[in-house]
Amino acid sequence: MSVIVKTVNQEVLDRAAALLTGIDGGMEKAIKSAMSRAVSGLRSNTVKAIREQYAISAAAIRANENVTVRYTHQDGLQAFIRFAGHKIPLYRYDGTRPIEPTPDTGRLIRAQIHEKWLQVHPSVPTYGHQLKNTTPALFENAFAARMGSGHTGMFERDGTGKVKEFMGSSVPQMLGGEEVEEKLSDEAMKKFEERLSHEVMALMNGWRT
Repeated sequence: MSVIVKTVNQEVLDRAAALLTGIDGGMEKAIKSAMSRAVSGLRSNTVKAIREQYAISAAAIRANENVTVRYTHQDGLQAFIRFAGHKIPLYRYDGTRPIEPTPDTGRLIRAQIHEKWLQVHPSVPTYGHQLKNTTPALFENAFAARMGSGHTGMFERDGTGKVKEFMGSSVPQMLGGEEVEEKLSDEAMKKFEERLSHEVMALMNGWRT
């Protein structure tokens, strides 16, 4: 996980506050609306940057709130932009197959399930990858399964009968480092300052309440 702190230009805030004098709660309303637009733009730009290299859908990137923003407005305005560090399941990347857990009904293997050895149908061969310019690779001994929780993933059973899930990269890893995160954050704060002016005018002219 990485957190980037951005401070908004105080002159921009002072100008907005002066224009909104006399409008009850005007400054808070303007900041909240402008920040919402900035966060939406940040998430869209993050998805775009990742999908330039990685074979993954926008929905899969957004699934776990991988980019979040909180802000404080006391002595100035600070935004805390968090890029989540947890890894995204490999099963969510495009090109994974089978798309649904599928047993190979033509074969039987001996497997330990809940501490009992049973004859079961194995999963069909399982493939996956992350990068757009690569072909999905075969994962030896892997299988696709849906857990009791409803979560579907690619798993591998170790010698003790336990299973581990194959994971892909996290959002910070796919973005490629702090330089890209800083750039995206700067763009978001620029968008915030632009939108703040629009929100101030909307409140002053009665377009928003």
